[in-house]
Amino acid sequence: MACSISRMQFLRGDFRGQNTPIRPPWAIPEKAFVDACTACGECILVCPTHILKAGRGRFPQVDFAAGGCTLCGDCVTVCEPKALLRTSGSEQLPWSLKAHFEEHCLDLKGVVCRACGEVCEAGAISFKPALGGISKPEVDFAACNGCGDCYAPCPVNAVKMRPEAA
Repeated sequence: MACSISRMQFLRGDFRGQNTPIRPPWAIPEKAFVDACTACGECILVCPTHILKAGRGRFPQVDFAAGGCTLCGDCVTVCEPKALLRTSGSEQLPWSLKAHFEEHCLDLKGVVCRACGEVCEAGAISFKPALGGISKPEVDFAACNGCGDCYAPCPVNAVKMRPEAA
């Protein structure tokens, strides 16, 4: 199966398109995004949580270390070239991102933490009781909206935001 990659991805050797930065919510596919975005920075300026930063080529990308996304849509509203596009009247998801836990998660190593679950307003992260051990985090992908609120509180940086199938 062929995948469409941007010129920047090609020049950086990312022929499979796997090292794509996380774009703002409702971003069009990466190749089209890079072609359409003028890197004006308006979306970065209006972001109420300040998680949008200028990345390579001054294109906006999400930095969940700064916090989570409220999915307010302000970035989409100011995007003149329509690199961020939200279809009105539809239940279009902002992105396919979901929380995933790396193997160095404290709970997976037997240390009680639960910082991610405490901040998850969507209730997507739960800790099922484990007989004779520490509960392990589980993500309900149907409930997870990919907001990234769980990313920054993790003391060992074990939460990664990536597409559900990854």
